[in-house]
Amino acid sequence: MSERKTILLVEDNPDILWANHAVFQSAGYAVFTAENLAEARQRLVQEPLDAIVLDLILPDGNALDFVPEIRAITTAPILMLTALTDIDDRLAGFQAGGDDYITKPYDIDELAARVEAFIRREKLHTEKPPEKLSCGPITLDLVANQAYINGENMQLAGKEFALLHLFARNRDSTMSKETIYETIWKLPLAGDDTALKNTVYRLRKKLEATQSGFDILMSRGEGYTFTDK
Repeated sequence: MSERKTILLVEDNPDILWANHAVFQSAGYAVFTAENLAEARQRLVQEPLDAIVLDLILPDGNALDFVPEIRAITTAPILMLTALTDIDDRLAGFQAGGDDYITKPYDIDELAARVEAFIRREKLHTEKPPEKLSCGPITLDLVANQAYINGENMQLAGKEFALLHLFARNRDSTMSKETIYETIWKLPLAGDDTALKNTVYRLRKKLEATQSGFDILMSRGEGYTFTDK
């Protein structure tokens, strides 16, 4: 994992709690635990959490009643663990605000994979996409789909801007014609690469005219590389 994530494990079975703790700790998580609802409430307000694995049947109550309290504080994904298998129990868990439902016994590696998948999904939903991308003297406005060199608008057409954006994100990397075409045109390259060649030609001319300091190199049999002159 690229950055340390925090998880709360709420489980009254010490063997299960120990096993889950070991797996998530080895995966790089900061792991906090609670054996009942009272301890879980304390952890909830003390720690910023990225995920919660919640056993539903606890010594001091049914954790379904606790889920709305969690949702009032955090949007962290909640994965519910239970020995109950009735569909009505599962529906009650989702309706209360849970994100996933795993019945005991379960595969611990699958549990860890589901938690990681939910954290990635939550991150995508909460992160604001960048509005601008800079590449040397080139600035791409990703909202208006306009490119500027030293403040001057390059006057790029739609496909030209998309191509420059792709090149800027993959600077100095050779990309195949097939990859470029499928990314920009959203279709497989079916032999005729005229549209791609023409777009590359026009973009290269505009890069030269604006003295950008960049060029698009073609490698026969390999593809295109966006790089400094």
